[in-house]
Amino acid sequence: MSMSRTNSRFTITLPDGWEDQTVHTYMGPDDSGVKHILTVTVSPKVETGDVSEFARERIDMAVNGMQGATILKDEPVELADGRGAHECIIKWIPTDGNVIFRKMVFLLQDGKGYSFAANFSKKTIKTIGTEVGQMILSLRPEDGTGA
Repeated sequence: MSMSRTNSRFTITLPDGWEDQTVHTYMGPDDSGVKHILTVTVSPKVETGDVSEFARERIDMAVNGMQGATILKDEPVELADGRGAHECIIKWIPTDGNVIFRKMVFLLQDGKGYSFAANFSKKTIKTIGTEVGQMILSLRPEDGTGA
């Protein structure tokens, strides 16, 4: 059964020069040798209106951190709800020899950038990957006022 969940919230006072760079982590099932985790990073101040430009630096950092990674897909996409996004799928074989497919989706909305990333096996990118896609579509940014 699906349920909408709002992340736990709290208030913290940050001094000048500090900025919230929270990474939200959602734990999914273990399947086909992969522990499924969706991470969502919110960039509160995006200086570009081009989602592919926003995605580029983040994709490059991910690929550089994954020795021997191969980019299978790296292109603008339209989400099922009509929002423009950028999607990247990377194939990577870490030291344990299991093939990992890392899917990243980038979205700009209301001046903020949203970066989604999850790892899959060849099997689960077609099964659990569909669930993750629905999770991404369910994103509804709040204004932060608590109203």
